[in-house]
Amino acid sequence: MKSTAHPRVIERGILTSAYKEEIRQTVRDMKSGSLSQIKNSFLSQHEKLRSQTAAILQVSIFTLVLALILL
Repeated sequence: MKSTAHPRVIERGILTSAYKEEIRQTVRDMKSGSLSQIKNSFLSQHEKLRSQTAAILQVSIFTLVLALILL
């Protein structure tokens, strides 16, 4: 059995290098997919908060203007 030291993983076994590379690529894809999902989630929450803040400001300004007109 061949043992190779990788920066993160020590690999041992009789699996072919093509199979090992396929596994590595799958793990990389999963990690990048996870990062993309986290980023999209963060941006979505940020946009939602921004939208809510804008709505609150619009209602506040409308109320202030209405109060100034009536007084």
